[in-house]
Amino acid sequence: MKYTNKVPILQVKSTITNSNNFSYIIVFSVAVILRLIPEILAQPYPIGYDVINYYLPILKNFDDYWLEISNQFPLYVSLLYAISEVFRVEPRIIISSSIVFVFGLFSLVIFSISRNLLHLNNLQSIFLAMFVIFQISVLRTSWDLHKDMLAITLTFFCLSCVSRIPNLSKKMIAVIVPLSIISVLADRMVGFLLSLSFIVSTFVKRDRLLAYMVIFIILVYGISLVANFDTISSNLKLVGSKDKINEIYNPVNLIVLFLVMNAILLPSGLVGLIKSKLIIFKIPLLISLIGSFTWIVFPNTSVFLPDRWIVIFSIFLSLFSGYGFITLIENRHIAISNKKFNNYLIILIPFIFLGTAFAASPNNSYINVYGAFHQFMGPYGPLTMQYNSISLPESRSLLSVIDWINNNTNTPEGSVIMGSKHLRGWMELELKGSTFLFADNNTRLLESNKYRELYLLELNSRPATEIPENYLQTLSHNNTDFSLYHLKRIE
Repeated sequence: MKYTNKVPILQVKSTITNSNNFSYIIVFSVAVILRLIPEILAQPYPIGYDVINYYLPILKNFDDYWLEISNQFPLYVSLLYAISEVFRVEPRIIISSSIVFVFGLFSLVIFSISRNLLHLNNLQSIFLAMFVIFQISVLRTSWDLHKDMLAITLTFFCLSCVSRIPNLSKKMIAVIVPLSIISVLADRMVGFLLSLSFIVSTFVKRDRLLAYMVIFIILVYGISLVANFDTISSNLKLVGSKDKINEIYNPVNLIVLFLVMNAILLPSGLVGLIKSKLIIFKIPLLISLIGSFTWIVFPNTSVFLPDRWIVIFSIFLSLFSGYGFITLIENRHIAISNKKFNNYLIILIPFIFLGTAFAASPNNSYINVYGAFHQFMGPYGPLTMQYNSISLPESRSLLSVIDWINNNTNTPEGSVIMGSKHLRGWMELELKGSTFLFADNNTRLLESNKYRELYLLELNSRPATEIPENYLQTLSHNNTDFSLYHLKRIE
């Protein structure tokens, strides 16, 4: 009888271990469900800072935005717009569906690297793919950096293919080139990472065909940089500035971010780095590590975005860390159980818990251990994926205030509403008949006396605007999270 009960379990393990196609389905399905859950839980509100402040407004007003976004690597958002127009699908659905699909593709790429480059069996490859997709760095990137997620997915795929040169067919090279171009055109930072990785790989492999391919990709990337020259040059001019561009980029915050993202991965990551022969993935790992500490050399500027490099470094490190755990388990250095399957499961469960808590827990949940570091990490990303530019409860309250404003009996048509820049997406999408005004410093804007009469919208939990003495302030409306003040300048 005991033998009979064990048969189904043994059959499942055998299927997972021996069926390559079934393993791909498992990995893709888990990734899609993992990324879909936070979208479903957040309904009817979107998640992701850039989703509410960038993707949704642009897709709904694409023609108005084109001049602004045309010099900002607009490939991904243009692709979303084209899909939305061709299939006549609501932009919100296109945005959410696309990132869920890309997240699933990323999991398949990791599984493919495990099978074809690391030569792991199906069970080990599933473990590595699951280990990587449940990392906070990967989930955080998929939260709102959608074009980054696409670029990183293609970067991992293209690097894995290039690592097989010279044993790569010309047909496969014909696939790699356009995918690499899409990657470098999707995101400037990831494009730089892929381009530099290709250049270094060319010197390592000394393959003529690879050199030609890399030269072509670099030329395309270079042309895209020329098209964005004004934005890039203005940023570079700030490098030598003595004034701090953004106070959140201080050493304490960045060190805490680096440790929270990577400390738990570093021990096994070093093992994986030493034991693996993934030289082509060690290159972007080193580049992103250097980028993570640019604040040491350039302490007064955020131009190099060290927080973004820290997240990218963590994504690459997770690949080596997962392989390090596999190496330790296979060599019995980790033997919590006498069965390897159980050892893999025991290692994986804590990361599944951390990733799931980050993806699905409410903003003020105590089960999300990263909340303890939110004071330091908050400026760089969300405490949980259940968040857009404000928390979901605050989103509900904001929509209530906007409905109140849109009623012309409450505020005159053509009124000026001033508020935080974090609300700009919501206001563009929902505010009717009024103008929303925001600035880096709303207090200074008020002190300019440019406006005789306007409304000030403030979060009750963190009011940020000081009202000058020459303004008469009256509370017009409030709810749980927001207060709307009517301001009149005293003549």
